[in-house]
Amino acid sequence: MIEPKHGRKLNVHLSKATDLHGHFGPFLTLGLRMGLLGLRELATRKGDPGLQVTVSLEYALPFSCMLDGIQSSTRCTVGNKRLRWKESKEFGAVFLNQNSGREVEVKINPNVVQELRLKLANTKPKDETVRQIALEIWGRSEKELFSVSTR
Repeated sequence: MIEPKHGRKLNVHLSKATDLHGHFGPFLTLGLRMGLLGLRELATRKGDPGLQVTVSLEYALPFSCMLDGIQSSTRCTVGNKRLRWKESKEFGAVFLNQNSGREVEVKINPNVVQELRLKLANTKPKDETVRQIALEIWGRSEKELFSVSTR
């Protein structure tokens, strides 16, 4: 799925998220990375029953693809009532560990969203261009993509 330099473990994450979602794209990738970052910052694990995530986004394609990335990385789902979303012009997620009461907010830097809007304007979900943009997003640093705050 991705270049060997990224390693087998990352390939597994991307493969599972892509299988769940149906195709590989940049907002799926952002959601996956946000989920992994939220887990790390809260020092918890995928599937922790005390984890709850609320995602802020424009609920339209391709932005809503973030939900599947977060779902894949955290196992918080709409069905288990641990994944919620709210309509917003800002893109991000609040990760809450109900056991410890700790909360982490991960926001996508607005310039990244604007850049992706422009790059994806005339593409279809399964275009090779979309895959290349997603790989480029996967390779960027967390600091370039996100701001993180503990609440």
